[in-house]
Amino acid sequence: MSKYYTVKEGDTLWGISKNYHISVNELAKINSLSGKKNHQLKIGQKIYLEGASGENEKYEVHLKIILMDLAFKPINKAVLKLEFDDKKEIKNVTNGSLDNIEIEDHAKGLKVYIKNIYGEYDLIADHKSLPVGKKVLKLTSRKVKVEGKHYAKDGILQQTLSGIKRDLQAIGKPILDGIGSVFDSGSKKINTTSKKDVPQMPDQKNEQRRTDAGNSTHIVATQFTEDNFLLNPVNTKYRAYIISAAKRHGFAPQALAALINAEAARKKGGEWNEKSYNNGSKAGGMTQFLPSTWLEMSKNKSSLVGQHVAKNPKLKTQQILDLRFNAEMSIDAAAAYAVYNFKISKLPYQNLTEPSSMAKFAYLLHHEGAGGGRQFVQNSFSQERAKNLLFSQIQNNKSATNYLKRFNNDAKAAYGNWLRNYIDTHINVYDYVVDIKKTTGKSLSLDETIKQLKGTSVAAPQPKSLNTQTKKTEDTSRSSNNTVNSQSVGGSNKWHDPLDVCKLRTAGLASAKAATFGKVRNGGTKNHQGIDLQANPGTTIYAVCSGTVRLAENSNGAYGYIVVIQVKIDDLPESQKLYAKSKLNTSEFIYFFYAHLSQIDVHKGDPIDVGGKLGKTGSSGNANGMTTILKGAHLHFEARSAINLGVGLVGRIDPMPFLSVKLVY
Repeated sequence: MSKYYTVKEGDTLWGISKNYHISVNELAKINSLSGKKNHQLKIGQKIYLEGASGENEKYEVHLKIILMDLAFKPINKAVLKLEFDDKKEIKNVTNGSLDNIEIEDHAKGLKVYIKNIYGEYDLIADHKSLPVGKKVLKLTSRKVKVEGKHYAKDGILQQTLSGIKRDLQAIGKPILDGIGSVFDSGSKKINTTSKKDVPQMPDQKNEQRRTDAGNSTHIVATQFTEDNFLLNPVNTKYRAYIISAAKRHGFAPQALAALINAEAARKKGGEWNEKSYNNGSKAGGMTQFLPSTWLEMSKNKSSLVGQHVAKNPKLKTQQILDLRFNAEMSIDAAAAYAVYNFKISKLPYQNLTEPSSMAKFAYLLHHEGAGGGRQFVQNSFSQERAKNLLFSQIQNNKSATNYLKRFNNDAKAAYGNWLRNYIDTHINVYDYVVDIKKTTGKSLSLDETIKQLKGTSVAAPQPKSLNTQTKKTEDTSRSSNNTVNSQSVGGSNKWHDPLDVCKLRTAGLASAKAATFGKVRNGGTKNHQGIDLQANPGTTIYAVCSGTVRLAENSNGAYGYIVVIQVKIDDLPESQKLYAKSKLNTSEFIYFFYAHLSQIDVHKGDPIDVGGKLGKTGSSGNANGMTTILKGAHLHFEARSAINLGVGLVGRIDPMPFLSVKLVY
């Protein structure tokens, strides 16, 4: 039996955390709270104070499902049937996703069905096994095309007829940015397109949908989907490059797209980032080539970069490395490098005929290297190396140890299963197919691929005893005699400055005043939307108050790596609360924004305690080159009324009055 606290007026999760000396994260896990639920406690709600560790440890997979339609738009309302852990569950999708799906046995896999307009369930995902840990599964349903009204009646997807026609016309519109690339001044243009690469008119696409007034309407539209190849609309500008590279190197474009998607850093909305660069590993470009590998590919005459370097022998090393950020060359190099790895792996890759197998084998060799990939296929690597790889990938020692036990401490079998599941989950060529009926429909697993390569299978995990008893929303099974404390515990009401030492930046500015909030730049003509606190890169940043992480990502813009935390204004200490309410009198929440970071230690949706470590300062975004305080290194810190805001000062307030120290300028 577990003790619980009954929520009273004025209580917050942070206050309960402080009173019972249990971290907010622990309370959130015990009570299955995430995101806004951390703030939206209800009077009379039971907050359980025990049972987190046992409950959390029994689940091997914590899954979030994001559901999209054929045009890669979120399906905001749908009914799914999930099959896992020898049970079936019906779930309603809202806002395009399902959160907190907890799976006890990864080895039993997952099937996902979507309810169609006839009340039947169509299979949209079938994973024989799953990778352990926290995962996001993005599913694309070809059964649904969304726009307009949704679910006017239970189980019915209703759309306007004109909306469907507009959508199909938009999908059918060819989007082909000019093939060929323009390099920096002094470089030549490369045009790899031949007349054969011009898209041809494929078969018509037929769709049946419920439309206005619930009538069933048959829609016919022609689509430009060369080679039955589908891309997220935000990536269609790379379409011609992928098709050309695939033809040059003997790949299916769908296989090459799946490989690119697994490697590429992505902007908001899923767009591949051709300018991506990892400061730690030095990997760069859309397909994330390391400097040494890219220089190796620049000598490979089968690749575009190799051909370009051969024609321009005076290019310096840095100029060659900068070619990684050219999308056409990066895409082509990914295909050329895959073929190169196939050949030097000394494995019978000629046996692979299915695009799914080719993509998965290419990713395996990219992940492990040609030599390591061969050892993986033949299961010839050492137990010690396998264990080191397993623990480095899972990262949580306790989870990795429990996972290893399921394989009788055979690290080779454990890592072999882990990587098979990981690659099978991350590489799906059918995400890039318009009409699956025009293909073989086969999606070979990595294990099936390894068998075709004359490799060795590994042992399956031991069966896990499951507790399939349904978890009740209203917990009536717990004793009502375990309530504690009849007094309200309130909120956290604590503040912690964002840095241990807060001092305004002066380096690179006319004065310290230019580091404050408002029209303080360029002689009072330019806005500064927050304050700049001087800090050498690597300085720890803290949550100023208890709240929830709403963003933790690379902004791919001027701010670089950022964290945004959401705080309930009533959770602020009295003086900060009064100031916030005077400026944001209609808001329930305030958002604190941290920018130019080098390291992020939290994830979106995490509850965070006041003083909790969020990450470290850095020089990302337009602070690039500010590597010391003397060179202008700083934390950019804002107070906002919303997570995302535009330019100017609208929605922002001066964060300086929140600080516990008075800053001099």
